[in-house]
Amino acid sequence: GTIGLHLSDILSSLVSSDENPNNAKCFYDSVGSFPPEIKSRILYKQKTAADMIKTERTLLRNSQILVVDPPRKGLDAQVVDYLCEDGWKHLKLLVYVSCGFQAFQQNSDALLKSKKWKLEFAEGYLLFPGSDAIETLAFFVPKNG
Repeated sequence: GTIGLHLSDILSSLVSSDENPNNAKCFYDSVGSFPPEIKSRILYKQKTAADMIKTERTLLRNSQILVVDPPRKGLDAQVVDYLCEDGWKHLKLLVYVSCGFQAFQQNSDALLKSKKWKLEFAEGYLLFPGSDAIETLAFFVPKNG
């Protein structure tokens, strides 16, 4: 959804998606304040990550960077399968923002066990002081990609 907007001024195009129907308004309200040359490069699709994998293969094949921010349960199996079987061929960078560390560990293990991805960077952030919720930011790059 809106995480990608922070990158919109350095990308040639940006397609964001989220399954939450309330996020579209927030997304477009934010985009409304952008300069026209950036607005014209931005698109929002109200879809789950799994739906994006199923219905947007051409878009994904033409993407260089994929940012995922799954719920606490982690990425859907279809998304992990895509990344391990086909997605690594096209992407230059997978940015994973995680609010559920156990799910991140499982997804990370699957990516690394596929031998298609390398963990380039990972760091935990305590965004909510006083809580035990740690957000993990990780960068995966394809091996030999």
